[in-house]
Amino acid sequence: MRCHLLALALIALLAACGGKSASDATTAGAPAQARAEAAAATAPNDAKALQPGQSVQGMIEADIGNGMQAFRSLSTKVADDIGQQVDAGLASGKGERPLAEANRRLAQSGAPARVDAEDVRDLVGSMAGKTFHDSAIRHIRIIDSLAASLNGTAGDGARLSIELRFDESTETLQEASLSYQPAGQSAINTYQTTKQEPVQVTIEQFAKNADGSYALIGSFRAENVPPGSLSKQLAGTTLASIHGRFAFESLPAKELRIGGGG
Repeated sequence: MRCHLLALALIALLAACGGKSASDATTAGAPAQARAEAAAATAPNDAKALQPGQSVQGMIEADIGNGMQAFRSLSTKVADDIGQQVDAGLASGKGERPLAEANRRLAQSGAPARVDAEDVRDLVGSMAGKTFHDSAIRHIRIIDSLAASLNGTAGDGARLSIELRFDESTETLQEASLSYQPAGQSAINTYQTTKQEPVQVTIEQFAKNADGSYALIGSFRAENVPPGSLSKQLAGTTLASIHGRFAFESLPAKELRIGGGG
């Protein structure tokens, strides 16, 4: 929660400063939940234009009952001078309001910690010049598995995530799950498939590219998807059906360090 609100504070700070790379930070520096909430709050319905540093790494297309909708997965290179942008905002006093709003949300959540300017500087220091990906493959060496995390955001801010786990030696699909965050809902309010009624996934292509990345193409279908256990605003409703396709030509591969982050 604290990391999530810290990212939102950074987004608001860059926007207040008029920084050209604010949208870069929204996509790259924030955790997935922060990106989804920021998109839902600020993106127009036809938000298709890429921002500086962004490129489309793949696409998920899904019909959730109102026709097919595109969910883009992006790669974003954060500006090299993002630290200077944030320092300028903090020095000018424009950072006070975003930080106050982040701390207000923290207080509402019951968290004792607070966000301060040094927290923002620390986050920025870890972001500058790096490229972040919405979707990726992670090698879990301890169980000889490859875990694919496919995440996409629609123009209206709705978000769709598909998690797949493959046996590394045979590259056969072992597990799959899906979550959908409707437009306008906070990141905690999602529909999620269960082990009792999992998403059905058909893999059409799963192959390692020459550069070490992976190509992953397939389709999926799920029915009667319930809200997650913490999704109070969706309680009592069910996502009747969701189906579609995904296509990623170059998913970056990373090593997952158990106990040390990914």
